[in-house]
Amino acid sequence: MKKFFTFVSMALVAMSVNAQTELEKWDASEKLTFATQNFEGVGDRDVLQEMKKSDNQNKFKKVPTIYENDPLPDANDQDARAKIIADATEDLQLDDYIFTGETTNVTLTGVCTPNPNELSYNYWMKEGNDNQFLNEENLGAGEYTIGENTITFDKSECLVSFGGKYVKAQHGNPSITAYQYYFINDDKKEVGPRYVEDYYTKDCGELPKKGAYFKFNVKSAGKLIIGFFLNNNLNANPLFIVDGDTKAPLAQDEISILAFRNNRNYEVEKGRTTRMHAYTLDENYLIQDESGIMGADTNRKLYGYISFNTEAGKDYYMFSPKSQMGLYGFEFTPTGGADGITEIATTTSDNAPVYNLAGQRVSNDTKGLLIKNGKKFINK
Repeated sequence: MKKFFTFVSMALVAMSVNAQTELEKWDASEKLTFATQNFEGVGDRDVLQEMKKSDNQNKFKKVPTIYENDPLPDANDQDARAKIIADATEDLQLDDYIFTGETTNVTLTGVCTPNPNELSYNYWMKEGNDNQFLNEENLGAGEYTIGENTITFDKSECLVSFGGKYVKAQHGNPSITAYQYYFINDDKKEVGPRYVEDYYTKDCGELPKKGAYFKFNVKSAGKLIIGFFLNNNLNANPLFIVDGDTKAPLAQDEISILAFRNNRNYEVEKGRTTRMHAYTLDENYLIQDESGIMGADTNRKLYGYISFNTEAGKDYYMFSPKSQMGLYGFEFTPTGGADGITEIATTTSDNAPVYNLAGQRVSNDTKGLLIKNGKKFINK
């Protein structure tokens, strides 16, 4: 009888460990509901239905009068900025529009703070076309040739397969300060609201108080893979994954990025042989490839995966100041619970065989997303 209870106890422990290490996936196209609405002068937009309106709890200020002309023709005009801040004496109440998603160990919160009186398509909406999907059908579409150059679409590059389009906020730059003002332009029309803002920087020691960002609350230590979209001007707009406790961004070498630029011709012209490509973050958290910051090519949108390891009980914020960001979804692999219990150690070997995601054994110098000792890794 004693052996029986020992066996049952061991089985329960094994079940607990398996539950801790089971993959968890949240897919925006499956979990969120959108409704097509027509907006005059804009057209049809797929607007998120699960948004909840909430008062932004930060104390912002606005200029109570309307300026006779634009007081800030140059965003770097420090005297004009100082004047607007000094004139902003009236309280300003802004609203956040929030949606949430949840798995066993991860709670996602999407926050957007649009300008007052904006149309709802500027809050959260669905966007993307077939060529931008992060799934095996798109990424594994065979070969594409321009002249003598050929690029291969290999489904093994699909870290996580998401069902369709991404959710994104049309407006709302994440910032830590904001002072609102209006002015009359040369055509005698009222313009605004406009804002004097300070955006998050790696050394500011604060979290965004308004704007569009994603927050991931993680109960367990593990690995988080996020399917993302980033808009234009990536040579000037950094990408941050911020630790909610320290309010500092994760180190560049703690973050992996595997992505492709908009337009198939781009990769072919770059002489690449696969669609997905590894990117890194420089000292200013600007995205770059092996040739350096992407210069004139920064207006090509970026689609792919961001992955990093998490600690139990922490919040992680993902955003890009002054660049629109979208979310396809996320996949989380727990490696331990909030009580500090980590996964059971297994024997690994540097000489272990290497496999692709189709389960086929490949050579050690094969490029792309591979599996060794039961774990995924990117061989560049």
